[in-house]
Amino acid sequence: MNGKIALVTGGTSGIGKEIVKQLLSNGVFVFVNFGHHDHLMYEAKKELKEISNSFQCIKADVSNEEEVFAMFVKIKETFGKLDYLVNNAGMNVDNFIEDLDIDGFRKILDVNLVGKVIVTKFALPLLKKSESPSIVNIASRLGTKPCVEASAYCASEAGVINFTKTSALEFSKYKIRVNVVSPGLTNTPLAMMGWTKEEIEEQKDNNPLYRIGEPIDIANTVLFLLSDKASYINGENINVNGGSLLK
Repeated sequence: MNGKIALVTGGTSGIGKEIVKQLLSNGVFVFVNFGHHDHLMYEAKKELKEISNSFQCIKADVSNEEEVFAMFVKIKETFGKLDYLVNNAGMNVDNFIEDLDIDGFRKILDVNLVGKVIVTKFALPLLKKSESPSIVNIASRLGTKPCVEASAYCASEAGVINFTKTSALEFSKYKIRVNVVSPGLTNTPLAMMGWTKEEIEEQKDNNPLYRIGEPIDIANTVLFLLSDKASYINGENINVNGGSLLK
């Protein structure tokens, strides 16, 4: 991976930040995208500089086409190509269907699904210039195993999974592999919001490996899928959940 160029959306916290850390540790230059929360970006920069200075933070709301276009202008001006794209940015607001705010529902779909479509579209010309291009989208276990009070999130993640498969078919002529990782419950600030200690322990007890995921579990899978070691894996949805679909 040494010398490769990557873009990670939503890269200043949680799973995205861990993916950035692992890419930097493997000699990759990383464009670290964030859409909001400048304070998280400043905190992340301090952590990342302890690993490497080979990164640049770029602010762009992935659901805003103009901002995404401007982000890729910067990437093109800096390197002229992109080897890896990790579409990680996402959000969620819990709500029962009968209480839905439709604008809020649309916002979740815009960030989680449409945002990945927009970023992928504008990344494509730069990925075509790479000798070993690869895309990994981050979805969720809820894309295949839905739950109550999360209709927008479940719908968006199911869409990401099928968008990934469509992309893999369309981009195969460019030798661009596209895969998706669906994490189970993972120990991140966003995922842990609203969970009590008792509920988290219950989730652990109900998992075949008796724990919840850690960001490094997801990051390790993403790095493998990006790398040439996964050169014959394309269009797949990789569940990283300790086997929770089996129990």
